[in-house]
Amino acid sequence: MKNKLKFFLTLVMVFNVLALVAAPIALAESSQVNNLIRDQLKPVEDIYSPNQHVDSSTFAKSISQIIKVALGFLAIIFLVLILYAGFTWMTAAGNEDRISTAKKTMAAAIVGVAIVLSAYIITYFVIDQLLIATQGTSL
Repeated sequence: MKNKLKFFLTLVMVFNVLALVAAPIALAESSQVNNLIRDQLKPVEDIYSPNQHVDSSTFAKSISQIIKVALGFLAIIFLVLILYAGFTWMTAAGNEDRISTAKKTMAAAIVGVAIVLSAYIITYFVIDQLLIATQGTSL
């Protein structure tokens, strides 16, 4: 039992360190993502707004803001789930059912954040490779 607990706590600590490293990278890449979205949507803007009444980055900024807000909400949900699971575990008073529920909640929260970060990383990689293939430039 102690080995499983040590492994689980080590896994949680490693994930937290990785999350702390990934956050500045995601913030640094946001301006590049904004530029990428704006460049990709430029032909659409020319078709639907031929008189150029809309700023060239209005739509791209809106989409990037929506993505940032969604990722912010996911981070808040993750934090709340981890805090709830930790509180449940600490107040379990030896009740194995509550401890098991807390562990499952923590595992589900970690898996969810891992999926979201993986999706972001894969999307960034695919867009970068498409840019290299079509325009010869990288992000």
